[in-house]
Amino acid sequence: MGAWGTALYSDDLAADLKSDFRDLIGDGLSGEQALARLLSEYATSVGDQDEAPVFWLAIADTAWRLGRPLQRASSEALRIIENGADLRRWDDGQDRRKREAMLQGLAARLRSESPPPRRVPKPFVAHNAWEVSEVVAYRLASGSWTLFRVIGHHQDKGGRSAVCEPLDWIGPSPPAEISSSVGVRRPQQSHARPQFLLGEPRRKSEAERLLRTGIRSTPAQKPSGYGVLVFPFVDQLLREIYGLE
Repeated sequence: MGAWGTALYSDDLAADLKSDFRDLIGDGLSGEQALARLLSEYATSVGDQDEAPVFWLAIADTAWRLGRPLQRASSEALRIIENGADLRRWDDGQDRRKREAMLQGLAARLRSESPPPRRVPKPFVAHNAWEVSEVVAYRLASGSWTLFRVIGHHQDKGGRSAVCEPLDWIGPSPPAEISSSVGVRRPQQSHARPQFLLGEPRRKSEAERLLRTGIRSTPAQKPSGYGVLVFPFVDQLLREIYGLE
C-alpha cells in the first residue's frame, strides 16, 4: 500500500477500492453485494491493522457518495475515526492534523443524509483482438499515418489491451507493405522505452483512426516496462514522446 498524501484517496488501496466498488455497482450489484465481494477480494487488507482502516473508510465514503450508504461500512468507519486507529500511520504532526481534519469531515458526512442513488455506468472492458507481430496503422491529427507493431498484450480487470512498439515510418496513407529495414522509432527522452500499452478507443471517431494493415513482421522487443497511451491523449503523447505529428 502506498500513500502520497493525507486525503482519503491519496492512497493506492483507497483509490483501488473506490474504483472497484464503482465498477461492481456499474455491473449491477447492490451495495451489500459489492461489499461482500470486496471483503473476499481484499481479505488480506481487511486483516491488516494499517490497511483495514483504509478499507472501511474508503468503502463507507464511496458508498455514501453514490447514494448507497452501507450501515456496516459507515459504523466501522465511524468507530475507526473515534478510536484513532487510522492515525497510527501518521507520525508527522502536520500530516496527522491534516488527516484528522479529513476524518472529521468524513464522519460528519457519514452522519448526514446521503444523496439519492446515482447512476453508475457499466465499466468499460477492453477486448483487443490484434495478434502479436501484426502491424497497425494510426492516423495522426495532422492526417499523416504512422505504424505500430503488436508485441504482446496486457490483461487485467480492465480487459485485454495491446502492447505495441512504434515503427520509424510515417506517410500520407497506410502502406500495403513495409521494408524489412523499417526499425523501431526511438523515444526523444532517454529514460522512456520504445513500447507502450495502447488503451482501447471508446469513441467511434477514435477507433476509425486505427487500421489493421494485414502486414506482419517480427517484433524487435518483448513487453517490458512499457508506458501507457490512452485516448484522447494519444496524439499529444506520441508528439511529446516520439516526435510524431
